[in-house]
Amino acid sequence: MRTYNYTGIDQHGHSVTGALAAADAESLEQRLRALDIWLVEAQTAAPLLKTPSEQRRSHRSIRLGAGTRRRQLISFCTMMDFLTKVGVPMVQALEITAQDCEHAGFRAVLDTLRSEVEGGKRLHEALETFPKLFGGHFISLIRVGEASGSLPESMAELKRHLEWQDQISADVRQATLYPLIVSLLVGAFVLLLFTFVVPRFAQLLVVAKVPLPAPTRLVFGISDLLKSTFWAWLPFLLVTPVGVGLARRWSPRFARGFDHLKFNLPVFGPLNHMLAMSQIAQSLGLLYRSGVTILNSLKLCEGLVSSPLVSAALRDIHDRIENGATFSEAMRRHAIFPPLFIRMVVLGERTGNLDRALENVATYYNLTVPRRIKKLFGVLEPSLILILVGIVGFVALAVLMPIMSLMQGIR
Repeated sequence: MRTYNYTGIDQHGHSVTGALAAADAESLEQRLRALDIWLVEAQTAAPLLKTPSEQRRSHRSIRLGAGTRRRQLISFCTMMDFLTKVGVPMVQALEITAQDCEHAGFRAVLDTLRSEVEGGKRLHEALETFPKLFGGHFISLIRVGEASGSLPESMAELKRHLEWQDQISADVRQATLYPLIVSLLVGAFVLLLFTFVVPRFAQLLVVAKVPLPAPTRLVFGISDLLKSTFWAWLPFLLVTPVGVGLARRWSPRFARGFDHLKFNLPVFGPLNHMLAMSQIAQSLGLLYRSGVTILNSLKLCEGLVSSPLVSAALRDIHDRIENGATFSEAMRRHAIFPPLFIRMVVLGERTGNLDRALENVATYYNLTVPRRIKKLFGVLEPSLILILVGIVGFVALAVLMPIMSLMQGIR
């Protein structure tokens, strides 16, 4: 595939110049005739497509964070939904979308897509150039939309799905950011209290030779322990998250065990479980409703969900369906799926409306998860304040008790 700089005459007799990709000069002339342009002169320009090694280097240089990637994909789907709906040709739609894009890295991606489509590829084939950026489910839905002639509808579905993901992420950040900040401040305050403030009072009371009650001895013991071992606690707190992350990445068994623990935590466990189920219902409903078979939908969802435990369950369900089991029968083998989810799938199988059943499950979780997040946020805030007040009150009481005893002895 090469790029030709051409000069031609359009149907109104005006001179037209431009660049177009074609296999050879004859193919170029045929493409121009389809555009009602008569070729006058053509010269070979630089190759339109990079070499495979150049493409790999270029693709590796494009890095988008999860939030940035999602926002750029939402903007991409919004523009492409509108432009394809009004009949704008694909190459021009990608060119307009690239011009409207403010992110330089994603604009380079759109320029590459436009070049690929201009060179004769379909949109889903061009998207496969960036598999990590767009993902298998995104490409599959675009492929189905192009095959069925419902590309605008596929773009609209993807836009709604990405907006849902963005809203859930925002709700989770809102629910966890404040407790995390308060927890860090409480930890820093406690560390300061027990390593700098309490030792001063301890020296005073030792010099005064005052009998120490049990609460005071406990506080002073904790203070001595933290003061002498704080150098070991700080690396432990830093290394533990990194170690858990590496273990989850390299050991599937550890990752599944960690997820099982995460789903059974006293307060956060039910929320983590509901988020995982919401993600499965939303993704499966989107793919199956768009025309992707249930087996392919399950295969794609394995890479979509962030939980290794859920991914393993989906893999087993896929294999059981291939061996003749129904979707609901395979789901019953895994306790991770709640009864509501299974009942809705059974109802969908009996009525032949599995896509509607999955959509109902997703709608239920879309309504329940934000309420659960707000409820959790409402419980954590006063709990952290009470913990802080309790620590400060206990330390103050432990310090004041011997001081009051000393004052009574002086009297």
